[in-house]
Amino acid sequence: MIATPLYVFFGAESEYLLHPLFEAMRDRGYPCLEIHAVPHREIGADLAAVAADPRPKILVTSSHFSWDRRYMDWLMEVPDCPALVEIIGMLNPVYTVWYPHDLSQALLMDEVAKLSLVDLYLAPSPAEHMFAHLVRTETVGWIKAVSDIYEPAERWGRGLFLTMSLECVVVEKGPDETLKLMENWLHDWLWIKFAPFPQFAPLEEKLKARGINILDRNMTPPDAARHFDFVVTNGESSVVREAALSGITTYLVTDIGLFGDVSRRFLWQFADLDNVHIVRTFDDIPDDVPKSAPTILPFDMEKAVALIVDGAENALVAAGAG
Repeated sequence: MIATPLYVFFGAESEYLLHPLFEAMRDRGYPCLEIHAVPHREIGADLAAVAADPRPKILVTSSHFSWDRRYMDWLMEVPDCPALVEIIGMLNPVYTVWYPHDLSQALLMDEVAKLSLVDLYLAPSPAEHMFAHLVRTETVGWIKAVSDIYEPAERWGRGLFLTMSLECVVVEKGPDETLKLMENWLHDWLWIKFAPFPQFAPLEEKLKARGINILDRNMTPPDAARHFDFVVTNGESSVVREAALSGITTYLVTDIGLFGDVSRRFLWQFADLDNVHIVRTFDDIPDDVPKSAPTILPFDMEKAVALIVDGAENALVAAGAG
């Protein structure tokens, strides 16, 4: 008889996208445990307890493979969170499932070789099948896309600013200096949604006091973008592809700060998107901006669960776990 495995879901701060999948599997009766590294929560004891659990482990994660001190310690404030490669070594999972947390750069350049540590790559789109020669790759859609993405959405305003890398400025200089930097970006027609970092809370309050419309930073980019005529941003992050694939014209504005050489280096990744445009200033955005039909794939929860469970069962049989 095959042993019942423990499904371990792991991720760090905003890079952990898998809570809906965790809930779906837990509600279906699968033994699941969630380790989510967030500020002020020590996860070392949780990891040690899971490692000591005699049940075979199935690891499901959306984490980077390596550990970036500047990002994990300074920005996400989870300094004790191990890298994924360390967690794999600690838990020795029978089966490992990986899902990207970023649509623009699913894998960093030094991470492709580490796909050998993964048994199943759940892909947001068919584009990720470029990795199929390295790992089993199955398309399940983007977990941040709302299920009714193809339905008309209520219009909230003209433009939405989805910020990129502004968290670095907030952490380093504080909300007052960040507000000075943003002074020339503020327009009465431009709503703002920051990345889901808690450090933005004081800045949001200052902007609200000035009458600027602020969206809930925990709202997903596809859900937020569809309520506006267009999106603007200041770099090459995942929000560009998420908004554009949702059918919302997206403008990368190069003169609003933080648009540096790194951003220019990675503009090639949006060459396949006809509704992504690079402009110098807000004045270069036309009055009438067309929308297009969404092409983003909503997440197929039933398929994802079936792939994980079937793969785990086959791995357990192959390993002779009983």
